[in-house]
Amino acid sequence: MFEEKISFVSDGLKLAAVVTGPDGLKAGERRPGVIIMHGFGGHKNGPQQRWSSKQLAEWGYVCLRFDFRGCGESEGAKGLVKPDIQIADALNAIPVILARADVDPDRLMYVGTSYGASVAISAAARDPRIKAVIAQGGWGIGENMFRYLHNTPEKWAKYTKMIDDGKAAFKATGTWPRAHRYDIVPIPDHLRANIDGPSAFDFSVETAAEFRVYNPQDDVAKVSPRPLMLIHAAEDLVVPAEGSGELFRKAGKNAELFQLAGVDHFMFGEGETRVHHIVQDWLERYFPV
Repeated sequence: MFEEKISFVSDGLKLAAVVTGPDGLKAGERRPGVIIMHGFGGHKNGPQQRWSSKQLAEWGYVCLRFDFRGCGESEGAKGLVKPDIQIADALNAIPVILARADVDPDRLMYVGTSYGASVAISAAARDPRIKAVIAQGGWGIGENMFRYLHNTPEKWAKYTKMIDDGKAAFKATGTWPRAHRYDIVPIPDHLRANIDGPSAFDFSVETAAEFRVYNPQDDVAKVSPRPLMLIHAAEDLVVPAEGSGELFRKAGKNAELFQLAGVDHFMFGEGETRVHHIVQDWLERYFPV
């Protein structure tokens, strides 16, 4: 497997990226291209992204994984995560991978995990050059997602007050206050090792306000009839499994939903052989090398 560090420009900002692919490609040989996207406040070298790019390269795909703006090593306002700008980054990655001589321009796929899964669906709905999508652990309706995470009257009141106070502060001063990532997306203690040092922990409250009204469910039907794989941990403690259920119910032809017991939200970084085999089988049927 080869690996190359690159960068590309998205709306005037330089985004850090890595390209991986199979060794031994012959001159003029082209393989399907895969654009890999990380989750909320994550980065291109998180365990899920490393697994995706390494495994897919070993299976024969050429992969581009990158840091969204404001995340990892990319330029951009730190801690400002908004669906419209991450969708733009996903779309701006397309011409980068298309420019490669080893990528088949008619065979591009998005792979996203968590928030990146939802972004992958919304971006694919906007660009027909993407021919398939794998979305692991995403959500369909923002309000439902965050009511699940802030699941008592007290927690919900605290969460909505944070957003309301943030909107008031922005109206008064032109500046959004800040919030810790776990005040926006709580993560159980035993899973926090998956959120490593390069991940972002400090965010604009605008992120919470935008997430609450972000509904990828409204986009998912536009992916059809292109193949869509929805895969989710049945007992996901970060994004409820119902998030992929919401997406599946609105998806059209060639969408498949897989729910797995015994794995968690970060299943792509766990080395779970069932995940390996399910993804490989789906690729062989819908997006083979």
